[in-house]
This record gives sequence, C-alpha cells and structure tokens, in this order.
Amino acid sequence: MLKNDIVYERSDREAIRILDDFLPDRIFDAHAHIFDSRFMKGAFSESDAQRSVGLDEYRSAMLPMLSSPRELLVNMIPMPDASMGNTALDSLAISDEFLVRQLDKDERCVGEIMLRPGESESEIRSRLVHRGIKGFKCYHTLLDRNDSFNADIEEYLPEWAWQIANEKGMCITLHMVKERSLADEKNLDYIKAMAKKYPNAVLILAHAARAFAPWTALETVEKIAELENVWYDFSSVCEPTAIFWIIRKVGISRCMWGSDFPICIDRGKVISLADTFYWIYQSDLDRFFSKTGVNNWLIGIENLMAMRQAAQMLELTPKDVEALFFGNASGLWKI
Repeated sequence: MLKNDIVYERSDREAIRILDDFLPDRIFDAHAHIFDSRFMKGAFSESDAQRSVGLDEYRSAMLPMLSSPRELLVNMIPMPDASMGNTALDSLAISDEFLVRQLDKDERCVGEIMLRPGESESEIRSRLVHRGIKGFKCYHTLLDRNDSFNADIEEYLPEWAWQIANEKGMCITLHMVKERSLADEKNLDYIKAMAKKYPNAVLILAHAARAFAPWTALETVEKIAELENVWYDFSSVCEPTAIFWIIRKVGISRCMWGSDFPICIDRGKVISLADTFYWIYQSDLDRFFSKTGVNNWLIGIENLMAMRQAAQMLELTPKDVEALFFGNASGLWKI
C-alpha cells in the first residue's frame, strides 16, 4: 500500500508548483492513517507484509506533495482493518500501542483510537492511555456482517463513545455509509439527535460528510449547519462541489483539510457518476483511451486541487485558507 518511491510525473510536478502558492506554511492534517501491519492480514502485498507506517514514514511521503519544507502536524488514525472487530485477536492492543509510540515522537500531533463495535464504557476508557489521544474513529467494516455498507451508524459507533467524548471534550471521526450518505434519513436524524444530546462532543464528518456524490451534501448539510459541534474534514474529496457548499453553508470555522493518507499517494480520483460515485484507480486509468492526451494525478493532488478550486469560487482570503489547513485543527485539538 505504501510505495517506497512515489513517482511524480511532469503533470504532478506542475500541479505541486501551482499548489505551492496556495498552501500556507503550516499544515495540520486532520485525517491520516498510520498502521502496524502485523495484524492486517491480506491487506498488503507479501513484500509489504512486515511493514508498518508511522509518523516518520507519513511525513516522508507527504511533504514532497505539499512542496516541502512546510511544518506538518497530523491527527493520526489507525487504518481500519476487519481484524479489529474480532475480540479473539489482540489487534486493537497492537494498534493502540503503535499509536502511542507515534504520539511520543511529536507532542504537537494528536491521534484517535479505533472503536470496536460493542465495546463497553470501561473498555473504551481503559484505552485512553496517552495525553495525545483526542478522540475516536469508528468504521463499518469492523462489524460482523457482509453488508456493512448498509449499516446504521449506531451499529459501529457505541453511545459510550459519545458519552466519554462529551465528558472529555473529545472528537469522533465518522465515515458514514449507506448509498445516500447524509441524505439518508436515519443517518441525518441520528447525527441531529446525538450531536444535540452530547453538545461537548465534536463529531467530525469525514470526506465532506462522505459527499463523494455531492448532491448528498447539497440537499442536507444546511439542516445541521446550526450544530456547532459538527465539523467536516475534506479528506479524499476530489471535486470542489461539496467542499464549496459546506463552506458556504457552515462557514470556515468548522472545516478542515485532511489527506486520507495513504490513499492519497495512490494515483486516481473519486468522481461523481449519476447519483453515485466511483473510485478510479490505476487499473482503470490503464484502460483509458483518448485521442487527446490524458494526465492523471495522485489522489492527494486531485484533492488539493479541488480545495483550491473551491477556495477560488468562494473568493477565500489567505487567512481563510490558513484556517482550513491549520488554524481550525490546531484550535480544535488545542495545539
């Protein structure tokens, strides 16, 4: 999954040159994954089976894309793996231990622990072992069901996590599922109810409320815009529409950039397609044919260009851009 040498094509380098004038000198990545691969069975090629990727590897991979040198801080999130849902394995303990080691490398960085569906309050509390753990990440693939993409949020986000986050002022990063995403009535009602019930917990809706199909946010984000504890990260979003609309309806102050590392160092793009979305990867691009030249960027460059396009359409100031890429996240996590 993580390549030893990321090859930058001419079009990549030109995009990075353009982005250099757009990006602030300090960046706080609100959504990046680290991983200890010992328990991630089948997730990597055989050559990568013993590789783990932490803060140092993250920075080494990301800074060239961000036209280094730049100060780069990060919210480190364990890579979701189905094995974490198996109570017979010690995968969560391995993941937590690895996260703590990475947090010890830079006290300005923060992290979130991965939640296992069905965890009790005491189990969750016992895992809050480091000052840098600022929240929780939940993910549907940890559920013991084949159709987890259709899961209700409460199936993989235990209410105990809300209660603890409310008590401690922590964050919950949510990658919601279902075809309609935020436009799904049960998803929308759940977010409204829980955010109101636990006002001191901060809910971060990942991937612009997973608006890879932008209409899902355009039809609904205004309905929760008044909830001050609902935030948005724009990780992996490769089209400007949802970014534009969320900033317009919610404002700058609860929006943050995220890389979704290491997804961002793959080549491709997620696109809206009819009322759905589709992830284009290198295998798809290899089949493309066009009478005109077709360039393809790294997913991270596509995402940063979408951020830049939304900023242009909104006529954001450099101060606004700095807030999106650094100020809001550093304020949220009190760095």
